[in-house]
Formats: sequence, C-alpha cells, structure tokens
Amino acid sequence: MKEFHPTIMSGPPGTPGRAPGWSDGEVNTSADSLALIEGEGGQAPPQRPEVAPTRRRRVPLILLALLAPTALFALALTILPLGYAVVTSFRSFRFGQPVAFIGLQNYFDLFRDSNFYRSLGTTLTFTIVATTVEFILGMMLALLLKEEFRWQGLIRSCLMIPMVVAPVVVGIVWRLLYSSDVGLLSYGVQLMMGHPISVLSNPSLALPAIILVDIWEWTPFMFLILLAGIQSLPQEPFEAARVDGAGPWSTFRYLTLPMLRPVIVVAVLIRALDAFTVFDQVFVLTQGGPGMATEVSTLMVYKTAFRFSQFGYAAAMAVTLLILVLFLSAAISRSLQGQVRQV
Repeated sequence: MKEFHPTIMSGPPGTPGRAPGWSDGEVNTSADSLALIEGEGGQAPPQRPEVAPTRRRRVPLILLALLAPTALFALALTILPLGYAVVTSFRSFRFGQPVAFIGLQNYFDLFRDSNFYRSLGTTLTFTIVATTVEFILGMMLALLLKEEFRWQGLIRSCLMIPMVVAPVVVGIVWRLLYSSDVGLLSYGVQLMMGHPISVLSNPSLALPAIILVDIWEWTPFMFLILLAGIQSLPQEPFEAARVDGAGPWSTFRYLTLPMLRPVIVVAVLIRALDAFTVFDQVFVLTQGGPGMATEVSTLMVYKTAFRFSQFGYAAAMAVTLLILVLFLSAAISRSLQGQVRQV
C-alpha cells in the first residue's frame, strides 16, 4: 500500500498533476489527487481511531479506587487521633475520666506554666545544637568520602551502623558508657584525674551528654543525604572552576553550596523536626533528670498524661507543640533558603 504524501505544485499551468487555480508552493490535497493515487493502485491512508470517551472517564475513578485504601489508612492514623486530641484538650480529667468541658482553660494554664517554657527551652537547645553539629559533621564526611578510594565501601558501611540501631538500644549502651561505676568514660576520667565522674547525675553535663548521643546516632543520616546530593551534582561547573584556577573553598562556597541548597533544606528540616520530638534517648538515659535539667517537651507530655493522669492538659500541650513544629519547619526552610542564596 502506497502512502499518501501531499504534492507541492510548483510547475507551470497545464502540467500534469496541477489543479487549476493553484498557485506556486501550495499543496494539492484535492479529491482529484486522491483519486489519482487510488487509480495508481494505492489506497487512502487509514484514519487514526478515536479514543473512546468512556475510558477517559474511568481513569480518575480507577485512581481514586487505588488511592482510597491509603487515604483511609492515613486518615485513621493521623486525622482521627489529632481530632480526638483537640477535643480532649477542651476537657478536664480526674483519675483518667473526663469530668467537664472547660473550653480553653487548659491552654490558659499552659501559657502560665513556667515548667512548660523551661522544657521548651531545653528542647530548642537540644534541637539547635544537635542539628547544627550533625550538619557540619555530615557535610565534612560527605566531602571527604565523595571520591573513590580503597576501603570506601567498608568505611561507609561502618558509618551507617549507628543509624540502623534502635534508639532505645543506643540509649542503653550509652547509659552503660556514662555509668559512674562500670562506665568506660568514668574509668578514663579516673585514670587521668584520679576520681570518677558521674555524667548523667550532673545538671550541667546531662544535656550535653544526651546531645552527644544524638550526634553519634544521627550524623550518618545527614552524611548519607548530603553525599547522595553531592554525587548527583553535574560535573561541568566544577571542571570549569578547576580550569579557571578556583580553590577548594571557592568551589565549595560558590558552586557546591548553592547547587546543594534543596538537599540541605530537606536534610536539615527532617533532622530538626525529628530532634524536636526526641523522647527515647532522654527517657532511657535520664528520664528528664537530674531535676528538670533534661526534661524535653515530649517527656513532659508523657509524664503529665501517664503519671499524673491529666489527659486534657497533656493534650493541650501536644496540640501546642504541633503548632510550634509547623512554624519551626516553615522558619527553618525559609532561613536556609535565604542563607544559601546569599552565599
């Protein structure tokens, strides 16, 4: 079967295949040309079949049907508990049972609670210090291990070990290391200074000790994300910078950081939100002590609800922390984008 190709009529009038009234450069697609082609043994090209409109209507229904189980599961695990927490925050409880609807009284009491502000300050200190140190160490490790060398795979695998260990297990291991009786740290201090040291029972050392544990555990997470981002960057700008004589610091400041901005924002945001809701390590290591030196906001919510049975007050605390987390995530995202853009 011959294919039909429109013919450009550029010959003089009266030439074969030229339709009367056609000017030079026009396309002859008249019925006479089609008949001429069919008379030569060809056939008109088959028309493209139209898509049935019923299929186009069914596609959104299929997508909704596929997404419905996941949406219902997410609704059951997030929206419903959040709504129940909000409703609970408007009630007063006694011995674990709701007594009366008190409106915003729990929130008014919360805003006058000095212990809540103290735990919030401890949480912010923990989040800022831990996230900053983890980002710096993770970036340094990513820059050091981005090139191929011997034992690279082994070193990367060893760096991933702390991240895959459960936080409770990490807390127990470091609690033994910090122990004043059998701890390795106390033994080393005793050899150098002549007397042991009790880290977790010292109000000035307990919080830095917990921050050190978090840095040890989650620096590999920051390293992994930053390493993946660095290896995905295009190499042409770096090659051009080397040709122009740019040094390592100039290349890092003017190329790596600006190009790595989306990865940095995501990594710091995820890590900061996770650090803001820390619970496992503090609960295992100190349970908020000594005194309230390491009592973070999540631990205060736990104690208020399950030790003092003030579920309404604890729910108000949890809802307030949720709002603070949302504002914190927005502030971190905007701040990082602005700082990296100015570099």
